[in-house]
Amino acid sequence: MKGLNSLTIIAIFAVLISSCAGGSGKETASEDTAEEATAETSDVAGTFTIDTDVSEVAWKGEVAGVYGHNGVINVQEGTFTVAKGMITSGEVVIDMASIQPLDTASYEASGKTPQDLVDHLSTGDFFLVEEFPTASFVVKSHTGSQLVGDLTIRGNTNEETVDISSLEITEGGLTGAGILVFDRQKYDVTWEHYIQDYVLSDDIELTLNIVDGSSAL
Repeated sequence: MKGLNSLTIIAIFAVLISSCAGGSGKETASEDTAEEATAETSDVAGTFTIDTDVSEVAWKGEVAGVYGHNGVINVQEGTFTVAKGMITSGEVVIDMASIQPLDTASYEASGKTPQDLVDHLSTGDFFLVEEFPTASFVVKSHTGSQLVGDLTIRGNTNEETVDISSLEITEGGLTGAGILVFDRQKYDVTWEHYIQDYVLSDDIELTLNIVDGSSAL
């Protein structure tokens, strides 16, 4: 599994989950930070290729507040195009077959192993990896501390928002981190077994950790 670096564009994909932003004071601080970063990199323009050796997506999901699973998944490929210090377009492709759980406590009580979870997440109950080996996020706009784009999972596409927690763009590269929370039901990620789909949280949280390894092209 590839190393974690700080965009830690959580993360995608096994069962994953929600987070809520704080009050207006935090939002203002985040917007101010994004504006400062933009001002510092206003002359940067070009296309950057994601370094898949160090970029990664972290994921998290919960079952009715009793326990949760979390882990990482690899970025397969991606690029970002920048103009005047803002991301104007881009795409992150996720390798769904690379999902790896990192939690251990919930397995000890059930007698299961992390591989059991990987196998289950790969089935039609969740991500149907054999038929849909990749997921993707395609950037449509960048405003302040948010990226808006189309998330595609299991062939289903919906508009989602990444809340940027850090972003640095220079002539030498791009690094960033952000959180995307999506409703799994919109992507046919449903566990159709007795009451299991009801106890499984609908929210999946991805922490995207993106590092560019090249200069602007």
